[in-house]
Amino acid sequence: MSLKGPHRTAKRAVDKNEKPTRAQKLSLFFFKRPGKTALIWIVIAVLGVLSYTTLLKREGFPTIQTPFALARGSYLVNDPAKVDKEVAGPLSEFLLKKDGVKSVQTQSFDNYYIAQVSYAENIVAETRSAELTREIDEQNILPETATAKLEAFKFGFTERGDDLVVSFYAKDNAVPTEKLLQEGKKAASFLKAQNLSLVEDVSVLEQYEEAVNPANGLAEITQKSFDRYGEREGDQANFYSSVVIGVNAPDKTDNIELDKQVRGAVARLNDQPEFKDYTATVSASYAPDINAQISELQQALLEGLLAILVIGSILIAIRASIITVIAMATVIAAVNALLYGIGYTLNTITLFSLVLGLSLIVDDTIIMTEAIDAQRRKLTDPTKVVSVATRKIGRAMIAATLTAALSFAPFLFVGGILGSFIRSIPVTIISALLISLLVALIFIPLFARYLLLGKKQLGAKNVHEVSANIEARIARFISTPMLWAKNSKKKLVIVGVTAVLISFGIMGAGGAIFQKVKFNIFPPEKDSNLLTVTLTYPPGTTIDKAEDIADKANTVVGQNLNANFVRASYYGQANVSTALLTVNLLDYKKRDIASPDIAKDLQGKFAGFDDAQVKVGQLGAGGPEGQFTAQISTTENREASLKLANDVAAFIKSSEIKRPDGSVASIDTVAVNNTSIFTRDDNKQYVGVGVKFVDVDTSALFTILQDQIKKEFPESRVAGYGLDKGALTFDLGQEQENQDSFKTLALAFPVLLLAMYVLLATQFRSLLQPLLIFMALPFSFFGIALGLYLSDNPFSFFSALGFFALIGLSIKNSILLTDYANQARRAGMGAVDAAHEALAERFRPLIATSLTAVVSLIPLAIASPFWEGLAVVLIGGLLSSTFLVITIFPYYYLGAEYMRTRISRKTGLLWVGLTASLFMALNQTFNIQTAMLTPVITTAAMLAFYYVTSARKASA
Repeated sequence: MSLKGPHRTAKRAVDKNEKPTRAQKLSLFFFKRPGKTALIWIVIAVLGVLSYTTLLKREGFPTIQTPFALARGSYLVNDPAKVDKEVAGPLSEFLLKKDGVKSVQTQSFDNYYIAQVSYAENIVAETRSAELTREIDEQNILPETATAKLEAFKFGFTERGDDLVVSFYAKDNAVPTEKLLQEGKKAASFLKAQNLSLVEDVSVLEQYEEAVNPANGLAEITQKSFDRYGEREGDQANFYSSVVIGVNAPDKTDNIELDKQVRGAVARLNDQPEFKDYTATVSASYAPDINAQISELQQALLEGLLAILVIGSILIAIRASIITVIAMATVIAAVNALLYGIGYTLNTITLFSLVLGLSLIVDDTIIMTEAIDAQRRKLTDPTKVVSVATRKIGRAMIAATLTAALSFAPFLFVGGILGSFIRSIPVTIISALLISLLVALIFIPLFARYLLLGKKQLGAKNVHEVSANIEARIARFISTPMLWAKNSKKKLVIVGVTAVLISFGIMGAGGAIFQKVKFNIFPPEKDSNLLTVTLTYPPGTTIDKAEDIADKANTVVGQNLNANFVRASYYGQANVSTALLTVNLLDYKKRDIASPDIAKDLQGKFAGFDDAQVKVGQLGAGGPEGQFTAQISTTENREASLKLANDVAAFIKSSEIKRPDGSVASIDTVAVNNTSIFTRDDNKQYVGVGVKFVDVDTSALFTILQDQIKKEFPESRVAGYGLDKGALTFDLGQEQENQDSFKTLALAFPVLLLAMYVLLATQFRSLLQPLLIFMALPFSFFGIALGLYLSDNPFSFFSALGFFALIGLSIKNSILLTDYANQARRAGMGAVDAAHEALAERFRPLIATSLTAVVSLIPLAIASPFWEGLAVVLIGGLLSSTFLVITIFPYYYLGAEYMRTRISRKTGLLWVGLTASLFMALNQTFNIQTAMLTPVITTAAMLAFYYVTSARKASA
């Protein structure tokens, strides 16, 4: 069969009286009713705009019920050991016996204690905490003079979870703390009396606590905490003794409106004559970050739409690109309306989802628009144009969209706090993908009716596009080797083997580079607007001494941050043990130095600061830096435990923490925890050895260090200290739960691939072609690995999100080529001609969708340190996968076509079973990255068999 151009299949499809597909029926139903369809579109657009601008409430983070509770109480005995024995111990023992309680951790100080309770995930923390508090009181679990109240944990700026903080301070720093606290309570009462509709409660964080001294039976008042507020005034940073006024709002309150209300009330407070010697200021609020994120989202959206407009105009047509822009805006509007309808809010997570979704929803809109544009060059009937276009790309587009939606399904099953936080990501993105499919099938034909399918815009005579001819030439150039080898088995073997070897070389290089990429579930950001300065005081520090030391540290901070300093506060988190100062920096877009460098420089300024141990770090969206802790039980012998703890610390300091690639990690600090604080974990008293790394790949380093300590201190050696052989344990903090949650993705991934395989096998009615389509995944590895390595980004949770997004984007390319080649085969073409036809017809939408996504992501990767890792994965993976799909994939298709016509269904099922078994074995023995090579190995083996067999026949 001779090849006469890329229009042959289209003509055959038009001539045949084929039964309309469901996609055709849907598109034509609405296309033939333009008035009603336009009305539906207007309603969706209006609801979407209203939802985004007015109806959707703005939050810092999604409101979730955490399975935690905190108890803080006093016991005035001036002895941490006694507080631990008589309060923390009995409290832990009681709680651990109660239903729903998973673990209890306590810290005991001279006159007070803190307990953290972890519940099972199905427990409502607020209800259960109230029940347990009542039981503790009724059963007299604690000494009569000890206080205890369990309160459900809530995320916020203070330990009690306030949604906004007002710092109240005297202009004269000589005002006594008691007087300042008294005036602060008056200020809180004033704010509360303003009848702010969005405020649930306004109250001062107490710095003093009244309790009964068991030694003399008298009530005593003791200071348990203190606070300082600092801000830049002119050319210097000034710190003041302050009182923290916490503002609490109901769940799902609009934080931007809350901020406006409170700032207005604070302004009225500062105008009151009775407070003329004091100043109140909003020192912590989610509103600025939310506004910045919304601005970033809007900028990303506008840049994405501009990229579509420019690239679409160049590669397709100006009118077609306008249709795509309108369709994409429609999808965003519909998603916002849906988010409002299901009770979601605009917060850090949903905004993140919308930004990520921008690169995904562009596919359906461009593919459908391009298909209509391609058919208008051949046909003169608008209805026929829509019908043929939908038939040609309908099945592939549905398969690609459902596959992309499936790729985010594993995130629905991530457990723990991480799972609760990210649940809106898969919900938002899956919704956006499905909506984009409906918009493509229903509304794009409507837009095309008025912008693209007029009488003067139909038929070859009325369409003159230079780009189409250029793209056809490029596609033919890429197909040159297969067209050259078309009539010779020997030549086909040569070009086929060459193509497979090239792809193996590129994928192998990607695997080698990936070994050098670090791993960290939540790495610190490359830049942020927050620093933390943690002071750890020596044993026996009094509250007065702690305040003096904090003032000295504040001076170091203010003098050395210079113009980068904006404000700072302890937010009530300063006591005789530790003090945590949160520092707001000048926005990273306005300064020349990144926050990690600022933190490193400031840490150096504390060299020789002997009054306390000081640790400077950055605080970003991923939370504070994690810490590895080796715990040595002190139940039997505290002296022996301290000796073992010091030996473990000495071992870590003298050890090299080597990664699998041989590089050595850098340790920041190693220290035995403050021995004047008595700690318990599930009622087992222990001494901890805390370790922090300089490097960002802490997830991997925690595991390596744990293994090294276990090897150096086996159970037999631990027993030699006079301790129980199981006395040495490890606590990875939130890192452990993050790792457990991350493992859920790895466990769900094989199930995801199986579901995708079943979907594609059903769509394509083939057992082999889904494996062929999966080749797009390993094709993306080289770009992912190279991008992460060159940009110095670890493989993290955000990178994983990018990879799952990439599954849909990359597989979409191979689905489109395979489906179109199948159509050409059904039209009577040979395998080579069909492969070339598919490439010639689908080259333009593949390039357009991939380039649009890449271009729209570049500004995000450059401008935002938060999005960089995600954007790099998408950009690198898309470039790599698109290049290999266009240049190499057709040869895989040729080999698969040969086998499909010669291998029985029984053999095919056996091959699928071997592929699944090999995947599971590699995943169990090595890791998910290695297991991902399974389709490569099995498909390549099949192709090798084909080419070797063909070579022998050709030689014969």
